[in-house]
Parts: sequence; structure tokens; C-alpha cells
Amino acid sequence: MRNDQSLMPLAQDARKPMFKLKAGDGAIGAHQDSVRRSCDEFESLASCVLARLPD
Repeated sequence: MRNDQSLMPLAQDARKPMFKLKAGDGAIGAHQDSVRRSCDEFESLASCVLARLPD
């Protein structure tokens, strides 16, 4: 997982996960790329965790 420190304050102010930030929350320019990448990485992590859980 990347270090997304620049997204964390925006997410805290917006009171939502950093992978759901929108331009209206202050995630503009390069932050939008970070939001998309964050979403992809969290989805990948969740998939890996779910795959390791017993049935």
C-alpha cells in the first residue's frame, strides 16, 4: 500500500474514505489519480484478505 498522506486530511475533513473523495471534497488534479489508485489498491487488498478466509 502506498503512503497517501496527502489524501488523509481531505478524507478526514470530508468524513469519508479517501477512496471516495470527489473534486468537491478538495481532491483535484493529481489527487484524483491518487484517489483512483487508492480505490484500486484497497479493492485488491480486500480481495486478498477475503480469499484467505476459511469458507
